[in-house]
Amino acid sequence: MTTTLIFSAPLLAERIAFLCEEKGIDKEIAALDFGMIKLKLQEPDEGEDWTADQCESAELEYKRYLHLCKIFGPGIVPNRIMDIFWHYHILDTRAYHSNCDLVFGGYLHHYPYFGMRGEQDSLDLQEAFFVTKQRYLETFREEMSREDQEMKCWHDCQNRCWHACSNGK
Repeated sequence: MTTTLIFSAPLLAERIAFLCEEKGIDKEIAALDFGMIKLKLQEPDEGEDWTADQCESAELEYKRYLHLCKIFGPGIVPNRIMDIFWHYHILDTRAYHSNCDLVFGGYLHHYPYFGMRGEQDSLDLQEAFFVTKQRYLETFREEMSREDQEMKCWHDCQNRCWHACSNGK
């Protein structure tokens, strides 16, 4: 079976304006070009085998995550889609460092163990995610959840799954 990868269009001024005006994303973040990350995510072997539409949706969510981090600082908890996109962004080390310097003035660290250090830590993660969802709603005037069935968690957790789902769905 042959897989056809769909390259995303270059980031045009119209797309940046749309992300800023219609989706509420900071201009510097909206202008970040994640075309190569989306290409990698479409890879069936080395990526997530996502469709081009899933990549576009995930990019929007990740840019919203970065926007919330810029406004509120530490304590913003990504959902599964944001986190996966973030992991792929971090893997492009030069771009990630450059993007962090541009947007945050320094490196945005990732701590992947939050919620894993016992019962209280798990409760703290759930509370931080609840606060993140509230901030998301207040900032973007939309609920933090996905419409894509392929990316939807069967629990009521908007893909921040502490239920140890077998595949995150």
